[in-house]
Amino acid sequence: MINKKKKIKVCVVGDTHRQHWSIKVPKCDIFIFVGDAEIDSLLALHDFNDWLGNIKVKYGRIVICGNHDIECERIGKAWCKQLFTNAIYLENEGIEIAGLKIWGNPYTPEFMSWAYMKPRGSRDLKDIWEQVPENLDILIGHGMPYQILDWSNYEKKNVGCEVLQRVVFKKKPRYYLGGHLHEAHGKLEKEGIQFYNVSVLDGEYNLVHEPTIIEI
Repeated sequence: MINKKKKIKVCVVGDTHRQHWSIKVPKCDIFIFVGDAEIDSLLALHDFNDWLGNIKVKYGRIVICGNHDIECERIGKAWCKQLFTNAIYLENEGIEIAGLKIWGNPYTPEFMSWAYMKPRGSRDLKDIWEQVPENLDILIGHGMPYQILDWSNYEKKNVGCEVLQRVVFKKKPRYYLGGHLHEAHGKLEKEGIQFYNVSVLDGEYNLVHEPTIIEI
């Protein structure tokens, strides 16, 4: 039985882009990956899955994909669930683990021809994000809500998702975890929600950040 009075140590990592073996993940209760391992082949998927298996956790590991995980989109959700043997794969769905209600969704607004993208502000994007339930402890996305830890040095503006912003403030998860915009790494609290951009790389793809630790 889980002791409700004890904090759950959650370790979160995102945007490793094949540098995952260089990251030291501390022992934790739950490990969460928010996408962009840069899985572009089955070999890359198996390699990343092997790395996940080395992470010491008490309750489990959770993975969502990102726009650079093109092989995962190609093979589809069912195969990803089969091949990620060392983690729980989420794709627009939820799970309760260690007493925490968690939902994961990889989709971001369209930018170039990458994976898990829908046209910005489209009905498709709205239909996907509106499936997020209320009363979540953790909402995991690959990207960030608009104007929240979403600055792009490449485009010189905020490039987060407007649809996601509206959904997050409507559904009110306790925590939102994302990445995608490497240079916007950090933490922000707004309207009672804790937002984290957990990208471990900077805009030049240098490994500069440690895994993010959250005690819930």
